[in-house]
Amino acid sequence: MSTPEQGHPMNIAKSHDQQDEPKQPPIQELSEQESWDLLKQARFARLATRDGDEIDITPLNIVTDGERLYFRSAKGTKVLQLQLNPNVTIEIDRATGSEAHSVVVRGTARMLTETEDIEHVESLGLRPWLETEKLEFVEITPTRVTGRKFRLGH
Repeated sequence: MSTPEQGHPMNIAKSHDQQDEPKQPPIQELSEQESWDLLKQARFARLATRDGDEIDITPLNIVTDGERLYFRSAKGTKVLQLQLNPNVTIEIDRATGSEAHSVVVRGTARMLTETEDIEHVESLGLRPWLETEKLEFVEITPTRVTGRKFRLGH
């Protein structure tokens, strides 16, 4: 016969719960290195720029060398906004199985004009999804990188 402290011998849920590892919280902060690991895998991101009182969000293809982020653009509003206000935010996210990740990079944008800088970006494999003319190369130098991991369905 079981004692009250042991519970009923057929109550496997209680003994199983006692052996389970502590549950992870539904949201966890990522380290800067974990955030960079996700950025290195990402090829798609969203760029937030400021245009006066409005914030514009633009999808783009990215690549990183582990210290900076890069993308290409056609001449137009986005390039003009970056020249007027180089402060930007880039966000990537990913959902796999029961987890999702989000990484936010705050930094400054710089148009690349030197041949060696452009060759460096091309060597990283930056390719647009659409076959459109994107002659402008942009470098984002991060000032802050943060990330979070989410447990889905909880």
